[in-house]
Amino acid sequence: MFRKNNKNGSIKSAAHKKEAIPSIVTQDFNILGNIVSDGNIDFDGIINGNIRCETLVIRANGQVKGEVVAENVQVYGTVKGLIRAKNIQLFADCNVEGIIMHETLSIEDGANVDGKFKRTDKIKPEEEDTSDSDFIFDDGSSSSSEGSHPMMENIRLIRS
Repeated sequence: MFRKNNKNGSIKSAAHKKEAIPSIVTQDFNILGNIVSDGNIDFDGIINGNIRCETLVIRANGQVKGEVVAENVQVYGTVKGLIRAKNIQLFADCNVEGIIMHETLSIEDGANVDGKFKRTDKIKPEEEDTSDSDFIFDDGSSSSSEGSHPMMENIRLIRS
């Protein structure tokens, strides 16, 4: 797109700049698979799969069955699976089942949480913790005993 030389002579592309406008998934979307984004996602649909992004807001109608990895996560809807983020906010009407790995955590009165909390000092999206999870990681490996093929893992997510 547009390029501009900065003071030290290197070229900086405007296309690589993170924008504040989120990608929006509305409630009429039903996704089978994974979502990966470098930016923000405002999610109000249904997904059987994993989400990886910078900031994720799961709205009241949003339903996630899989792994969520982000820098910041706000949950108003439903999550069944692992949430791994630096900052997590669980709001009054949310419903979360699974493992929550966090640096900072905020839970409002009325939030329904059934799972395990694990505080960590430094959450990194690339970090692999196979001790408590049964999910696919970027390298295609799986902590599941059902095999290490990513497609087989996606099939397991569908039938559970």
